[in-house]
Amino acid sequence: MLLAEVRNIQGRYIPRKIRLDDHIGNTDGWFIWGGSNFSNSARNVTLEETPWGPKLCADLPMINGGSRGRQGMMLSDKIRNNDGHLKFLGP
Repeated sequence: MLLAEVRNIQGRYIPRKIRLDDHIGNTDGWFIWGGSNFSNSARNVTLEETPWGPKLCADLPMINGGSRGRQGMMLSDKIRNNDGHLKFLGP
C-alpha cells in the first residue's frame, strides 16, 4: 500500500492510498506494470526518493529461484496526482 498526502486544486493536502499490488507484479525477477501481487514474492521492499520521484525497490525472485539482483521501478511513470486523488495511468 502506498500512502501519500496529495494536493488538490484548492491547495489542500489530502491523505490518500493506492494498493500497489493491484498494479505491479513480479515476472521472473522483474517488476512489471499491469501485473499484480508483487509483494507476495518481494523481499526487502523499500521506497527511495529520487530527483524524478519515488522509486519502488525490492529483491524479486526468479521462477527458478535465482535472483537478478535488486530491482526498481519509478512509481511516477504510472501513478499521478489527479486533483487530490492517486490515479494509476495503466500498463
